[in-house]
Amino acid sequence: MRLTRTLTAVTAAVALTALTGCGGEADGGPLAALGLPKADDIGGIEKVINKGGTCRELKVDDIAPDVDQRVKDPSFAVKQTASCKDERGKRATLLLLSDMKKFQEANKKTLEADPAFNTVYLVGQNFAVVPGGDDGAGGLRKAGLFTMSCDPKHRSSVPGSSRISEELVKGCFVTDYSPAQS
Repeated sequence: MRLTRTLTAVTAAVALTALTGCGGEADGGPLAALGLPKADDIGGIEKVINKGGTCRELKVDDIAPDVDQRVKDPSFAVKQTASCKDERGKRATLLLLSDMKKFQEANKKTLEADPAFNTVYLVGQNFAVVPGGDDGAGGLRKAGLFTMSCDPKHRSSVPGSSRISEELVKGCFVTDYSPAQS
């Protein structure tokens, strides 16, 4: 009887997990497998950044002037934007995403139309950050963010010892490698 109750409880837990998506692809898929952080909102992104770097003077619904305004296009799947200052006072842009795959697809398509478009971001599972400079990028990497790019020139510079995920959009990748680390 006791074994039957235990099996029933385990079966119910497995079924509940399957229904809610806990622990599966709905929980971040390949980016979760890389150990990337996830945020529920802009404040969550700010907390992630502050684990390794600095994000102060948060301004919600703001994009730093040096960030391409095309990311506001709905095809980029950006739910909300914000900016904050790093330890040197440079503004970083925070992008909370509704769908990382759509974000990568939009970046790839925009790069194909405009080869000068910068598709390099530091990312978590469901957000992207454009650092204010190399110093700020170092803190973001310490906070557990990886580099994302859809530019084939960047892919060819990643050494074989680095972790890479190319599972969401062919031609886009996420890696723990950063040229600033070398």
